[in-house]
Amino acid sequence: MKLPGRRSGHSETNSATLDSILTACTVVLLLASLGGLAALFSGLHIGLRVGDILVFKPSTEIVGALPATATFTKAASEPAGAPVVCTLDPTVMAHGGGSLVVETKSLVKPVYRVHWAGGQTANGGSSCGTSADLRISRMDLQSLVNAIGGFSLDSHGNLL
Repeated sequence: MKLPGRRSGHSETNSATLDSILTACTVVLLLASLGGLAALFSGLHIGLRVGDILVFKPSTEIVGALPATATFTKAASEPAGAPVVCTLDPTVMAHGGGSLVVETKSLVKPVYRVHWAGGQTANGGSSCGTSADLRISRMDLQSLVNAIGGFSLDSHGNLL
């Protein structure tokens, strides 16, 4: 039985096939777009990552950068006590030269474990020394990154 206003035959089948093809193409394009965005964002250097290296070159002039604070990392065998705080002054660090390597990142709170090697980190008794394992907040570490104008090397040793 035929319903009024309805046609049977090939045009109805062709329309359904065309709708299916258009839907499939739309889904493929959306998935490709999402894949492209995921690849783009994974390639961007957003935030601080383990393996990043901050290089303080003696030839770099740093003006107006604020000092950051860090605490010495204690070995598990050492007794617990008050944390020993030291100062990381980008101006002094650049004068003496050296590098700060991001070794670990805490997932619980934004604290990084870094290793400093180079000259003194500050004038006076608040310096962290010429070689030290330190804990530093994300904000203080980002302040040091900003002071030197960004990262010098990525985790693969490539210049940025």
